[in-house]
Amino acid sequence: MDAPPEHAAKLCEQDGGGRAGFLDIWLNDHLTYFVLATVAVAFVARVVVASRSYLNPDEAFLYAMFNRPSVFLAYKAGQSLAHPPLFYFLLYYWHLLGRSELMLRLPSVVLGTALSWVTYKWVGSLFGKAASLISLIFSAFCPALIALSAEVRQYVLLLFCVVTSLYFLDRAFQEKSVQKMVYFTAFLYLAILSHYSAFFFVVATGCYCLLRIVDSHLPLKVVTVWAAGQFGAIGIYAFLYVTQMRKLKGNLAIWGLDFDQAYFRSYRDNIVDFTQGHVREFFGYLFAQSYVSAAMLLLFLAGAAFFFFRDLISRRPQANCRLGMLLVLPFVALWGAAIAGIYPFAANRYSVVLVPSLIAGASFALAAISRQKLWAAALLAATLMGVSNLYGYPTETGFTVENQRRELMAAALNHVRQSIPRSDRILVDYQSSLLLAYYLCPAETVSVDRSRMDFDQFSCNGYSIVSLRFWKLRGEVLPSVFEKLVRAYGLKPGDRVWVFQAGWGGNMVAELPKDFPQFRCLAPKEFGANISVIQFVVGPDLSPIPLLKSC
Repeated sequence: MDAPPEHAAKLCEQDGGGRAGFLDIWLNDHLTYFVLATVAVAFVARVVVASRSYLNPDEAFLYAMFNRPSVFLAYKAGQSLAHPPLFYFLLYYWHLLGRSELMLRLPSVVLGTALSWVTYKWVGSLFGKAASLISLIFSAFCPALIALSAEVRQYVLLLFCVVTSLYFLDRAFQEKSVQKMVYFTAFLYLAILSHYSAFFFVVATGCYCLLRIVDSHLPLKVVTVWAAGQFGAIGIYAFLYVTQMRKLKGNLAIWGLDFDQAYFRSYRDNIVDFTQGHVREFFGYLFAQSYVSAAMLLLFLAGAAFFFFRDLISRRPQANCRLGMLLVLPFVALWGAAIAGIYPFAANRYSVVLVPSLIAGASFALAAISRQKLWAAALLAATLMGVSNLYGYPTETGFTVENQRRELMAAALNHVRQSIPRSDRILVDYQSSLLLAYYLCPAETVSVDRSRMDFDQFSCNGYSIVSLRFWKLRGEVLPSVFEKLVRAYGLKPGDRVWVFQAGWGGNMVAELPKDFPQFRCLAPKEFGANISVIQFVVGPDLSPIPLLKSC
């Protein structure tokens, strides 16, 4: 639809006239279509990424947890994990509709796409059209968010609930609405039940709300609903602690060892270096390309600093301070938890609760740089995300795109079915057992035999799978592990044992010849760099004798 003449004249005057001015007029008049097109492209991008790869070990682990005969058993299994139960309830009912990789990932795809829409609405309510358009592009095409939206994980559910609650919170204050405050509280509860890192969001928004309540002149009934909601949140955390968290203290200590570098240690770390290093690494994780991540960090710092700086000259200092606090407090809360040794400030998905504040602050700053012109805002944001996706190097996947193709896993499973008799045993490490259980017998609930100290045994589509209790089998321990297996299951010389290995960190094919000369001419079947199948025969001394090739 053509713009009215007075509308066109006004925009031309603001833009200085010319082609850029008319482009801004066109974009303003067709903004809804542009937004819908961006959301559609974001959805397609996530579907493409979700459909091209086989499950990673974490996804297969989650599938094993909720693939139970009843929702109650799925809930009980999920209590052994350091995550609240909402995602497991969602996936339990969803997986009844289908078990393919894409089907299992579809809730994340949809939520990740919806996240870009609610981010656009929330940032628009705070900072206007240009910033909202930038935030839409950032959230739609941020490499880390695309990756998380294409996996069986709860992080995009967390982010969707966080941003939606923030949107309704802003509306509740603007409209002095009890209904919008109820919506805020509902999505706050859903965020809490999605992931424990939501705690930092709860703390930050609690402080932000107190600042707004002081001078917003809200009706008493709105304040009462908010206060009641906060007590409800405390009740949810109390329930989660009694039913789950207090039972996981030992597991959390072990989990913490894997992220020791993400905690501040006074005996080894300088607090300034620790903070700078982890902030830079986190932005690097999100945007994958060094120049883009540096630019996004500078934009966020500029956006947050602006509100505190403007506070010095504004006639409404509290209003400016509140927005600055909203952007900065989640970082401060997570940073404080890392300093106290409570939660890691890690450059990975565990810190994504910071993303809404980051995108909002960076979007505000970039909108200011583009002088609130929609065409410039869209062009700058699209350029940053384009460079990030085309030239970035993801830091957390553990796989290259080439080595996680679905075709590789299909070929490996074909080889298993055609080459391994069901009378033979298959030895796997823990991460490989999860993948093998999903791909070899996805409809079965795996029953694990825990009567043996070193191994778990389960039946999968007629195959006898023996799983090690540790995550990854390395070449240097294979002979000792193999001998224990032979003795534990009464195998005899000449019996065959197959080692199936898949998952993060490659496989041990390259390690074995270096550690043991007898494996120099090993003849494994490899399917990319992350999947291998090796045939061994029990030797007279119970050692593994591999199938060899001439070399």
